[in-house]
Amino acid sequence: MWGKLRLLFYFLKKDIKVRFAGSGLGLLWTILIPVVQIVLFWFVFSTIIKARPYANMHVPYIYFLLSSFFFWLAFSEGVLRSSNTIIENSEIVKKISFPKIFLPVAVTTSSYILNLIGFLLFLTAYATTGALSPVVFLVIPILFLQFIFSLGLGMLLAALLPYIRDLGQILGYALQTMFFLSPIIYSIESVPERLRIVFYFNPMTYFASSYQKIILLKEMPSILYVSVIFLISIVALIGGFYTFKKLKAGFADVL
Repeated sequence: MWGKLRLLFYFLKKDIKVRFAGSGLGLLWTILIPVVQIVLFWFVFSTIIKARPYANMHVPYIYFLLSSFFFWLAFSEGVLRSSNTIIENSEIVKKISFPKIFLPVAVTTSSYILNLIGFLLFLTAYATTGALSPVVFLVIPILFLQFIFSLGLGMLLAALLPYIRDLGQILGYALQTMFFLSPIIYSIESVPERLRIVFYFNPMTYFASSYQKIILLKEMPSILYVSVIFLISIVALIGGFYTFKKLKAGFADVL
């Protein structure tokens, strides 16, 4: 057991090192790239469009955006990168016997660790305004369930991609669609009611709305939303694990 944990930790460290290999700024890119995106969204939605996240209360747009943006980055980055882990490591997958499921698990974990840095910086800055509430600790179980959800999708896609390579082309567009059809850069209140049903088919709507309610509104997330989050996370984890377990025997034949 300890040997397997050491191997998982090795893949985790390796993934973080490879991501910044040859980069002079190293881990700073973890902050700099999201900052550019954040400034762009802030400029467009706050300065040009003058969007108001909530009609009945004043919440600076930058706080609204940051309350869920880093969690989105962790999810999208984790799913996208973990989906390619079997293909990218095809040589060791074909030649060495080891728990291959560690590959998507390590990549998903590293994505969450690195993007958590940005969120903690935001939370620290937000705390200085005096707006932070003890309710913020409820973010932890929601984030854990989101990690489970990402892990399940990552394992599922990592298992399928060696067999269906076209999925890799579709995935990027699917994630972009999920981003713009979730209340991350604008609130669900600002979406016309007749179109909101589309958002409710997007799993990230439930995660993002829960983070916003906890951090910005200082309220408990909706029981309905938490129930949906729990259900989709468990289904994704079980589905991803069993799909990976079933398909891993054929990896060497299709790589």
